[in-house]
Amino acid sequence: MDSPLSSFLPESLQAPAAAVIFQAASGMFLLFTLVAARMTGLVVLGPVFGHPHIPLKVRALLVLALSFVLTPAVISSGHRQTFQWLDRDGDDEVSVDEVPATVQPAVRQLLERLGKNPEAGLVAAEFELSLPQADSMGEYLRLVVLEFVLGVGLGLGVTILISGLQMAGSLIDQQLGTSLGTVFNPQLQMEVSLSGELLHQLGLVVFLIVGGHHLMVAALMDTFQALPVGYACMTSDMIEQLASFVQQALVLMLRVSAPVMLVMALITLAQGYLGYAVPQMNVMMLGFPVRALVGLIVLGLAFPVIVESISHWLPAGIEQLRLVLLRQPA
Repeated sequence: MDSPLSSFLPESLQAPAAAVIFQAASGMFLLFTLVAARMTGLVVLGPVFGHPHIPLKVRALLVLALSFVLTPAVISSGHRQTFQWLDRDGDDEVSVDEVPATVQPAVRQLLERLGKNPEAGLVAAEFELSLPQADSMGEYLRLVVLEFVLGVGLGLGVTILISGLQMAGSLIDQQLGTSLGTVFNPQLQMEVSLSGELLHQLGLVVFLIVGGHHLMVAALMDTFQALPVGYACMTSDMIEQLASFVQQALVLMLRVSAPVMLVMALITLAQGYLGYAVPQMNVMMLGFPVRALVGLIVLGLAFPVIVESISHWLPAGIEQLRLVLLRQPA
């Protein structure tokens, strides 16, 4: 089958032997670029990886380096592990209904070639997926976009969880009376509250400490087994999981801001009592410094609990994403 690059070949390379070599080289190039596309999606939106303070050239080199490492591993992984991941019911057979939509045409072709019933399944010895052929530049771009979107889904999910810390900081600053003081967050490309930026940076530090960057790369590597190169797709389960991460980010926001919010509620009640008992006292003016000071003290005391919550939510979220990408029950 002709490669989309074959039209650029000089006549000297269109001999049978040279054409075979070029076909193998173009196949390796296609495999590498698709692996790089999936990795690029992770690096673009993933926490730490996609931080704007990291120069674009450094991120590009990171994608190339990781792709060079992962491509040989993808080649040597074989079809046995992919068969085990796709055999969801554990009956040692893979049917059309068990595989993702992008893999179903390849399974039907295998069944037809083997002369088996389309409703039947493939055993491990019969299961073999070849790299899809990009017959045109449009088909090649379609494969690249699908791989890129899959990587984006993994990076976006973790970024959504960390955004819960940003929202918690904004809620805390509203109670402390410091919401007017903002700083620019380059990753979000917007001005955020001081406490929000503090908690966001804390989340990134905890993410690195718990090895979140390693977990994300490992999860991406596992996706090459359940969704081989060239067969990537964004499933409805993945979209639902990303939507559930928004809910989890809100829960994380409440857990992080709860200590400060509780103390601020008590201070508000005390202010109301003083304003009623001592009308001559300017409770509002006296309350601003008290709320800010007490709030910062409570936030400092709550830091160990906040770190514990972050260290629990982030690895658990990455694992949920990994299981959904592998089409396993989360």
